[in-house]
Amino acid sequence: MSDQMPLFAVTGLATSKPAPGDIPHPRNNLMWVTEHSGMIGWGEAARATFEGDDRFRRAQRWFDEVVEAATVTDPVARPGTGLTAFGTFSFSKNSRDVSTIIIPRRILGWDEHGAWETTISTEENPVITDELVESIRDFGHVTMAPGELDEDAFTDAVEETVELLAKGEAKKVVLARDLDIRTEYDMDERLLIAKLARAFPSCWTYCVDGMMGATPEMLASVRSGHLTTRVLAGSWPTTQGQDAAEYALRTSAKDIAEHRYASDSVLHALDLQASGPVRANGPTILHLPNVVHLATDFEADLAPGWTGLTAAGAMHPTAAVGGTPTDTALEIIDRIEGLDRGRYAAPVGWMDWSGNSDWALALRCAQLSSTDPRLARAFAGGGIMERSNPAQELSETEAKFSAILKAFE
Repeated sequence: MSDQMPLFAVTGLATSKPAPGDIPHPRNNLMWVTEHSGMIGWGEAARATFEGDDRFRRAQRWFDEVVEAATVTDPVARPGTGLTAFGTFSFSKNSRDVSTIIIPRRILGWDEHGAWETTISTEENPVITDELVESIRDFGHVTMAPGELDEDAFTDAVEETVELLAKGEAKKVVLARDLDIRTEYDMDERLLIAKLARAFPSCWTYCVDGMMGATPEMLASVRSGHLTTRVLAGSWPTTQGQDAAEYALRTSAKDIAEHRYASDSVLHALDLQASGPVRANGPTILHLPNVVHLATDFEADLAPGWTGLTAAGAMHPTAAVGGTPTDTALEIIDRIEGLDRGRYAAPVGWMDWSGNSDWALALRCAQLSSTDPRLARAFAGGGIMERSNPAQELSETEAKFSAILKAFE
C-alpha cells in the first residue's frame, strides 16, 4: 500500500472556464489543454517517481493504491473529475530523468459541457484560499544553441544509420537531436502553453513537471474502457505550402513504408490488450501549420486488467519514435545518436480515479531545467529509412523544432 496519508478529493461545478493567465504560481503548473477541453492543476497533494523497465505498471499500481485509500466526492462525474493525477515518463528505462506522477492540490477543468473545480487534500474539509495571481511575464531576449547533437553530428548519424539499414541490421530507426534554449528572464510556463494552444488547436498541449509541448500523437486515450490511439509516421515540411507537402507525402515510398512499420507495431500491441476487434481508420493526412503527417487512428475495447497507462507502457516505444525491430533500433539509437532523451517521445498525460485517461507522446516539446528557470532543452526527430536523405531529415527536424521555438518568440 502507499505509505502516504489518505487523500480527500472533492469536485464541484465551477462558474467559468479557466485560462492559463488566471492561474497562480507561474512555475510548476500542471496543464493539459485541447481545443475544447482541458485541465490546469497546481500544488502537490502527492508525488511519486519511478524508474526501470516496469515503471508504467508500478506507477499504475501506486495510483490505484492511492485511489483505494482515498475518499472521493464527485457528483460531476466526467473525465478528469474526482481524484486525478498527471504524469510524465522517461523514454528509456536507463534515463537519468525519472518518471513522475503528481496529484495536484487543486484542479480547474472544463469541457464542452462546462467547468469544474477539484480540491485534493489530506484534510477532510481543507480551507481553500485564493492565491495572488501573478501577471504572465515575457522571456526577454532568447538565445538558441546546439545541444548534445548539433546539425553536423545529426547528419553524420543519419548517414551512418542509412548504411546500417542497407546492410539489413534494421528496417527503421528514429533519430533525434536537441537544442538548448536560454531566456533573459525566468520562463513562465503559462505563456508557453497559451501560445502553443493557440497555434496548434488540434494538438494536445501539455505541461507536466517541466515537460511541455504540443503533440499531435495520442498513444492511449481511454473513456469507459474504450481505447483510441493515433499513429503518426511519415512527415513532410510545409515550407513549400500545404498542397505541395501533401502531394510529396502521398507519393513518397519511404514515408509510406515508414508509416506501415509504425502502424504494425501498434496493431501488434493492441491485439494483446483488446477484448475484441481492433478498428483502424487510415492512413489519412494530418495537416499542421509546420508539417503534414501520415496518420492512422485505431480503437478497441480494453481487455480486463488493462488501463490507459499500462496500455501506453506496453506500446512504448512504438516504431514511430523508436524503430523496427524495436530492440535493434534502440541499440542503434544508443550507439549512434547517443542522447539521453529524458522524457522526449515518451508518454505524458493524466488519469482519473474512474479509469479515464489520456497518454500522448511528448513530441514538439522542451524540458524546462529543474535547477535553472531560464534554461530549457528542446527535441525533434525523424524516422530514418534505407532511402533517407540526411539533408532532408535535417530539414524535417527543423520543421518540427519550429513548433516549440515559436512559443519562445
